[in-house]
Amino acid sequence: MTAKEEFSRVFQVRKLPKEAHAVTLVATPEECAALAARLGILSCEAVRAELTLEVSDGGRRVDARGRLTAQVTQACVVTLEPVPETIDEPLALLFLDESLIETGADEMVFSDDDLDDGEPIPDPIVRGAFDVGAAVSECLALALDPYPRRPDAVFAAPAAEPVEEPKRNPFASLEVLRGGRDTDTDGNET
Repeated sequence: MTAKEEFSRVFQVRKLPKEAHAVTLVATPEECAALAARLGILSCEAVRAELTLEVSDGGRRVDARGRLTAQVTQACVVTLEPVPETIDEPLALLFLDESLIETGADEMVFSDDDLDDGEPIPDPIVRGAFDVGAAVSECLALALDPYPRRPDAVFAAPAAEPVEEPKRNPFASLEVLRGGRDTDTDGNET
């Protein structure tokens, strides 16, 4: 967890019920504006995540499953005009106690024994707390269309430059007279 997340929703494992627990996270207008700035998009009108949190392994593991919905506006890659986008993605998040995740200089390292096949890469539970909002904002970043384009946008390739003929050596004809050698129009011997 970083100190300044645009959409932070921190949960304490010890305060969660033992059975699966439904939560809904909704970004405020200020959080939406901060997310848009961080993601480099024109605007973020709404972000909502509906999740079920399930604690297991004595509080050392939390699974979060549900849906992410968002309304955003990006700039068209061709015209730079606004392109509205609706995001509706399934979410599968995993939080593991930090003791199960070793952190190196640039990456997290965890044992393959800690994960089943197809499980998401885990976010850490640090001192019993984990930030679901930060993980949701990362999922939002990944869900954005990398090349937003208006349906009517047409990319016009630049006009091809005319092909120039090779420059003619102005002394080529003199070379023929001088030495009697055969040369082409560029002055090369043939």
